[in-house]
Amino acid sequence: MALAEPGSVNAATRVLGFYLKAAWNVAAQVQPLMAAREDGELRADRPVLTDAVLFLPDAHLACDGGVDERRFYLASAAHAAAHLTWSTVRYERGKLRPLQVALVGAIEDARVERLAIQRYPGLRNWWLPFHQTGPGSVKTATALMARLSRALLDPLYADDDGWVNKGRTLFDGAFRDTNGLDPLISRELGNLLGNDLGQMRVQFNAKTYAPEAPYRDDNSLVWHAEPTPIAPAPDDAPAERNASMQASRDLRNLQADDATPPQKVADSPGEVHASGPDGRDDETPFTVVSVARYREWDYVIRRYRANWCRVEMRRAEPPDATIVAPQPDDAAGRRVRAMLRAARHRVVAGRTRAHEGDVLDLDACIAGRVDARRGAADDFKAFVTRRMRPESGPLAVLLDLSASSGTAGRMQGALASSCVLGRALAASERRFALYGFHSDGRERVLIHLFKDFDDAWNPAIEQRLMRATPGLSTRFGAALRHMGEQLRPQMTTGLPASVCVVSDGVPYDIDSFDPRYLRDDMRRAIGELAEQGIRCACLSPDVASLDVAAAMFGRNRLALLTEPAGLANALRRVT
Repeated sequence: MALAEPGSVNAATRVLGFYLKAAWNVAAQVQPLMAAREDGELRADRPVLTDAVLFLPDAHLACDGGVDERRFYLASAAHAAAHLTWSTVRYERGKLRPLQVALVGAIEDARVERLAIQRYPGLRNWWLPFHQTGPGSVKTATALMARLSRALLDPLYADDDGWVNKGRTLFDGAFRDTNGLDPLISRELGNLLGNDLGQMRVQFNAKTYAPEAPYRDDNSLVWHAEPTPIAPAPDDAPAERNASMQASRDLRNLQADDATPPQKVADSPGEVHASGPDGRDDETPFTVVSVARYREWDYVIRRYRANWCRVEMRRAEPPDATIVAPQPDDAAGRRVRAMLRAARHRVVAGRTRAHEGDVLDLDACIAGRVDARRGAADDFKAFVTRRMRPESGPLAVLLDLSASSGTAGRMQGALASSCVLGRALAASERRFALYGFHSDGRERVLIHLFKDFDDAWNPAIEQRLMRATPGLSTRFGAALRHMGEQLRPQMTTGLPASVCVVSDGVPYDIDSFDPRYLRDDMRRAIGELAEQGIRCACLSPDVASLDVAAAMFGRNRLALLTEPAGLANALRRVT
């Protein structure tokens, strides 16, 4: 290990942490970069960004003399904040060559910086001084990428190279079409422009490459830590085939061990069955409330598959009265109720006349003058004031009831937290519904209705909740689209509706062996809800899956929830 002594960066870390929190609402720590690995994967002269920490090198190591240290640290922190805010996807390296990987990172840098400039236009003045490579440079791959980065940052920059101008045109068009909010444009453009550079036979050394702008980090944040192998080992079968064969073996073993015949799935609302989460009889009768079909996004063919998923919503019959739900944590409940009261919007409930105010009522002035001429009593109310009342939009709470939720005792904590949340929401008189879901392939996505919007909170709902048992898989896209259908009729006040998911945020189902397939569809579903004015947030009980959940929901819409005592703080982070 080669150590790099940190200098003035120590004095800047605390102030930069305040800047990230105040300007960006990013709770990342800022620490000096102390070491560099000798294999070159981590440089001592480049910032390094993770989900929770920004490591900064000393300004004199990162820049070649004459640098304004304050400007360098601020530029680095602002660039890191842009990544933490908008880089919500972890790319798979797959078969990308090193040149393409570097280009994907450069374009992602440009995308998040342009979004940041839309929010804070003065940031361009922080970043531009670090981009100096111009048309007169030697046409190596590193120089061309530096010129492209400058062209994407500076609208006034002119370049005579066809490849640079092509990259600028493609980027501007893709950014305009997606409002810059689709991280996949960086992967697509990096792949395309990298192929062009490869055909130009320009020189590129991946071991020594670093972006020209020293404030930009090494982009390790936007790539999966373990890249997908380019090809399997000679003795190994492809991953998809292995997964398929294993699933087939598991299914045969399950059928051999389980003598219980499969239960019929209802084809229309109103049919009643007795079936547990895994399809076996468990003396739990339920009624099928509704059956619907939803489309699903297929990233391979880049279009939706119409009517692809079948969603069945069930309501369990009233449970045995002998089952008692756990008593709530009074302190946790009080904190949640206080947080919900503070988070309410204030809406206009009407108008009234007053002696003082900011808006003059001309009709009241005329009436007052008439009364004065008549000699009537002087009660002149010439101003209009608005009467306000606190109100909140509708909320759908969606519990993940898949098998993974039952590991390490997480299910009981999620159910207990849901009981505390339900009591607090009922006390605040907010319109809300409570659902659970899991899936068994695209034809059997099950939504369990614990409380509808018109239902009053009661002990029977808590008993139904505490009887929920984990099982099956997690097909998020169809479940989220069904939440949108349930919320849309409730959006009558103009206030935004919300979906609060209690889950690790990792989609999975037995009929999909490509992890990207369900993740892309889930991301599409969340975007569809956002277009309808429905915000999605996630309370995750699993620390290990926070990165995956953040890639789906965004870091500002994600909080860790391990026990009911932390419910208020978790809700405060995502509201």
